[in-house]
Amino acid sequence: MKIGYQGIEGCNSLASARNMAGRLGWTDVEYVPLINSKGVVDALRAGTVDYGVMATMNHVAGVVLETEAALRGLNYRMLALDCIPIHHCLFVKDSSVKKITLVASHIQALKQCRGTLAREYPEAVWQEDEDTAMAARHLAEGVLPADAGVLCRKEAGEALGLYLLQENLEDDAENATEFELIQLSEKGMDKLVVVAGLGLEGGSMAKALKQYTGCTVYGWNRTASVAQQALSDGAIDGIADDEILSRCDLLIPVLYPQATIAFLQRVIPRMKRGAQVVDLVGVKTAVVEAVTPVALAHGIRYTGGHPMAGLAKGGYHRSFADLFKGASMILVPTPATAEGDVAELSALFRQAGFQRIKICDPQTHDRMIAHTSQLAHVVSNCYVKSPVSSQYVGFTGGSYKDMTRIACLNERVWQELFLLNKDALIPEIDLLIRHMTELREAIKAGDASQVEEMLRQGRESKEHIDALNPDQPSE
Repeated sequence: MKIGYQGIEGCNSLASARNMAGRLGWTDVEYVPLINSKGVVDALRAGTVDYGVMATMNHVAGVVLETEAALRGLNYRMLALDCIPIHHCLFVKDSSVKKITLVASHIQALKQCRGTLAREYPEAVWQEDEDTAMAARHLAEGVLPADAGVLCRKEAGEALGLYLLQENLEDDAENATEFELIQLSEKGMDKLVVVAGLGLEGGSMAKALKQYTGCTVYGWNRTASVAQQALSDGAIDGIADDEILSRCDLLIPVLYPQATIAFLQRVIPRMKRGAQVVDLVGVKTAVVEAVTPVALAHGIRYTGGHPMAGLAKGGYHRSFADLFKGASMILVPTPATAEGDVAELSALFRQAGFQRIKICDPQTHDRMIAHTSQLAHVVSNCYVKSPVSSQYVGFTGGSYKDMTRIACLNERVWQELFLLNKDALIPEIDLLIRHMTELREAIKAGDASQVEEMLRQGRESKEHIDALNPDQPSE
């Protein structure tokens, strides 16, 4: 058999390919270097390789965008997932090189060493290459300038006779990258999926799965006319009934929190053993605690989920397949999550358009969402109640719209989200009130220095947040 991998001899992708082939018990394997992710996909489609290996996610630099682009819309099965530590070494042509003016490597490697490069080689410019080992080859063959350095795996640099200048330049000692072993499939991931609840997010999820994966997608909705409209639009392959629910491979309920719990407690006992459930409710602890015992009792693999995407107003008529493009999906493993489920679901949701998959426990999810989402809705809801709000036209340059956009919420679902997550939300509200009260008192007292100091603290907090997340600033 032939496995095509992203890179050339000596690269991390080859090391991971060998790891996964070994775990699967494959011995008669020819490893084919294919430079980049597109090359792997092209070879799979041409039939010149049987399987492909590509980097999909780095724990520091995030999603490998070239792989995401290559896989988008591709019907495939993920056979194995491998996560390997990544240690970047800096090589130069020979020991005579005294000053490095350029550092070449794959963009992911450059990002993973961002801090070290800025500190130790501040004058060196970055140059992207298709692969870390390819950058090393280009230096060895004279394609790069003589005073260039390259970031690559130690084995690659040594095999090409380069001079090792420095080891372990990665900013994070826990730096690691995930690789997937895939095979083309006419049916993609071979799943019969039911999306229950076809509003904005549910309708968009159904459309994304239908358009970008090989799944067969059925829809269920409390209002039957919505499901019928989705079928007429081609957003789903059929309308789910009890028989479809009983034999589906993956059920994705996108309902109100309490309705999700009630729906799953009713449906899970009828599902086939080994089927998967991923709820997309915006609170996790309460839902996970209610659903997990039922899932375990009936052999259902259950994982919590929360797509970080949406619009100010909902409804199926606003749904579209690219709602999740570039967004984050939070996955919350539970005691009913089986081995390999998170990797399998991550691959599926990446196909649907998600750029980042965040894994956490229910309590971490609820604590963070209380701050990043729910508190913002509390503030917007309270802010817009001022009697002067209706007179805003001509008096705003954008900040008013930014602050009030999410006041157009669905009060029924948000009251459930607030109350189910009150233990995490109330401390966030209390802290906000404390900070606002301190600023109010300083303004009331006419204390210019104190007001300026508080504003400075806020500005520096925002700058610090963005410095910690340079690839995803919070603005």
